[in-house]
Amino acid sequence: MHLSTKGRYGTRAIIEIAKNYGQKPIKRKEIVEAQQVPDSYIENILITLKTAGLIQTIRGAHGGYRLAKAPSEITILEVVEALEGSIMPIPCLEESSGYCGSVDTCATRPIWHEMYLAMREVLIKYTLEDIIRREQDTPVFAYTI
Repeated sequence: MHLSTKGRYGTRAIIEIAKNYGQKPIKRKEIVEAQQVPDSYIENILITLKTAGLIQTIRGAHGGYRLAKAPSEITILEVVEALEGSIMPIPCLEESSGYCGSVDTCATRPIWHEMYLAMREVLIKYTLEDIIRREQDTPVFAYTI
């Protein structure tokens, strides 16, 4: 299972927005430069994050993007699901799914369910604040020759 480019770039973009929480909104150009992601690609990602209610758009000369709530209140699960959709590995795990008639007798369904729960547990455990703190605690080594 792989995160798409949208999922990876979108997570990096919202982390960059989170770094400015409580300060001025961050402009798209600043996100692009800081995270080295294509400008054309980031625009659609930001629209998706806004639609999901994770970020807000501020218009005008001093506008840009900001989080809709505190970084400590946004989990990586919320970000990934906003960008990628459900993390359920198979459709029959969704209660409303009429995907398969073998739901009650399927030998592999419990494995996929366990996999889903494990992924969910990891992604819900971390918030944007945790990621920012982790990045700040990671030493940066500068090597010169």
